[in-house]
Amino acid sequence: MVKTPQKIEFPSNWDENNVGAVDFFNRCLPYVKKTEDFYDIAGVSIYFIVFGVIAIGYILFINIWLLSYYKSYIFKRQSFKYYLCLLVGSLMILLDTYFLEIYYEHYPCFLHHLFTAIGYPTYLSAIVFIILRYYKFYYKSQIAYFNSFMEFLEEKHNEMFNKKFIFKICYTSISPKKAFNIFIFINIISVIYSILIYFVDKRVSSNGFCGTRISYLPQIMEFAFILLIFSPLALIEALKFDDKFRMKKTVVLLILVHIIYFTGFFLGALVKKLNCSVFVQYTPPGFFVFLSCVTCTRLFSFGTLKDILHVTECNKNLKVTRAGMDEMLYDKVLFREFGEYCRNENCVENILFLQEYWKYKKLFAKNNATNTKISEISDPESSIKSRSREGSIAKLSVIGRRNTLLGNSKLNEHGNTISSTTKITTDRKTSIMSSSRLNERAMSVITIPIIEKSDLKTYYSTVEREARKFYNNFIVSNAIYEINIQSSIINQIVKKITELEESSDNTEEERIEDYSTLFDDAYKEVCDNIYLNSYSNYVHMKNKEQSAQEKSKKKKETNN
Repeated sequence: MVKTPQKIEFPSNWDENNVGAVDFFNRCLPYVKKTEDFYDIAGVSIYFIVFGVIAIGYILFINIWLLSYYKSYIFKRQSFKYYLCLLVGSLMILLDTYFLEIYYEHYPCFLHHLFTAIGYPTYLSAIVFIILRYYKFYYKSQIAYFNSFMEFLEEKHNEMFNKKFIFKICYTSISPKKAFNIFIFINIISVIYSILIYFVDKRVSSNGFCGTRISYLPQIMEFAFILLIFSPLALIEALKFDDKFRMKKTVVLLILVHIIYFTGFFLGALVKKLNCSVFVQYTPPGFFVFLSCVTCTRLFSFGTLKDILHVTECNKNLKVTRAGMDEMLYDKVLFREFGEYCRNENCVENILFLQEYWKYKKLFAKNNATNTKISEISDPESSIKSRSREGSIAKLSVIGRRNTLLGNSKLNEHGNTISSTTKITTDRKTSIMSSSRLNERAMSVITIPIIEKSDLKTYYSTVEREARKFYNNFIVSNAIYEINIQSSIINQIVKKITELEESSDNTEEERIEDYSTLFDDAYKEVCDNIYLNSYSNYVHMKNKEQSAQEKSKKKKETNN
């Protein structure tokens, strides 16, 4: 006697008039043995519920902690707006995914459509722009490095400039402000689309059983773009960068795991055999969304937070004054070594800014004596040779100077002995407000030269041309060596240079005087940023290296 297949009834707890429930029943009918299996498939395990709570808590904790450092130079350099969008986008899609999986049979599909329409483009775009911002720093820092330190190696110099970077237009054309405007525009379109689709698609206007349908085409296309186009291209771009790019491994890892995550998401959402199995109780499609958000938080947000905390701790324990940094910048050998370190940290544009600023200030030297002083600033090597100070650090060997400037010598700046345990105060406020000899030497000696009237026009044209060149190279948005300074300072410079170029009310002498101080505020901030970030990290690294060498030496002596 042949057994006839048992008829599987529509689940009694479901609404037969619900379009989504009927679709779900018909889709999974071939993969179930009894009616109760539908409840298992639509449910979610306690493991996912606990995992979701932990993941959301972790993401909130790390990102809120990071956002509390919104004034940090490191954070501002990475763009506060991108990380804010990353957090907002993450929370929207995580909360939506979490409640969708738990209340799958009753969750409002319009809410799901709206949250995915806003959350996914915000989240995915933030990832894209954060990655491109890292690429931008590498690109601009490498150009600054080769222009500043490696011009004599023509082959290397040309190799860098002739490299074909896929996203080069993004490095030079898209600012955080433009990117944020793109976020806003996409979200406005997404809200309008969700509202319109609510009246067109019954599956969106119903509650429960929110499947991936044609109405979710924009969201699907966003995923497809990231998976099939951006990720491979970004990976190819990252592999072009040399290993000195500190974020190379992070970006490569992020791209590779996201290819896996997105593939898993699509398989779980679109492959019926998987979507209609008990497997989705433990790893529903939303599980891969959670993995993506946690990974981005760990690699991006936590990585940035870790750098900020590291710099903050280094600044607290820094045993070097601003004078130490000044001496290093005047020493050609140490300056080049510091430049190599900045190349690895993608901040060479800052020290190139200092070099070009010193050259710019030479235009306003009053006489030959002043010119000599400015030459000392522009040429660190001649500066070291020409200075003769009581207890001068310059009399030491290069190795001795390096140890002194990094805070390991027993000598202070006047040649007096100090205890190795004495901590030179480096409170942020004190450091910035203290009389920095770098600022004094670069700025206080600058006065307007006395020039014959017949030569004044030529001189003014030179000053105007050099100011515009300096402005285009460092200050203007997406400049080739764009530095990261407060927007208020940038706006002030933009306003002033526009007035100087367009106004004819002031005399040429007055305008020359204004040009002489045009970039002073930017210079002060760049010096502060170098001291409190790059230099403090550099000192910390050198001290660790020296401590390791001393321990190794003592160990060898003990063994002998």
